[in-house]
Amino acid sequence: MSETQKYGVFLACYEISTSLLGAPTLTLNLLVNAPAETVHGIGNITQAINPPLDIKTKLDGSFTYMTVMPDNTHILVTASGYPIINWPPYVPGPGPVILPNVELRMVLNEDWKSGTANYKYLDDQGKWQTVNNAVVKSVKCPVLT
Repeated sequence: MSETQKYGVFLACYEISTSLLGAPTLTLNLLVNAPAETVHGIGNITQAINPPLDIKTKLDGSFTYMTVMPDNTHILVTASGYPIINWPPYVPGPGPVILPNVELRMVLNEDWKSGTANYKYLDDQGKWQTVNNAVVKSVKCPVLT
């Protein structure tokens, strides 16, 4: 683990998928605040087959280091996602109550580069769909301009 990953703030981007043909894929762009042990970012669940998915979510959560035996450390990331809503800045008040649309549990290797995840998402029918034992792999973060 690098010093940045222990003490700083860094970007972590992932693609989470299973080997099943047509299964959903979750992409994550997270900002990890190591001192506070928090994660914040955006996610997008897509699926190319019918019915197509394009679920965008704003994720907030936390992580903790789990050491089972000496030199065997993993990182547990838990986060809840909420629909992305563009709330006008000039409208007074706190805005509407927004219910979560994604729940994520991810176990990463100590280097933050790979692991496994379970997640669930709210489909367009209002039913929770679950994806278990998905493979997490680190991907290059997109360049923002």
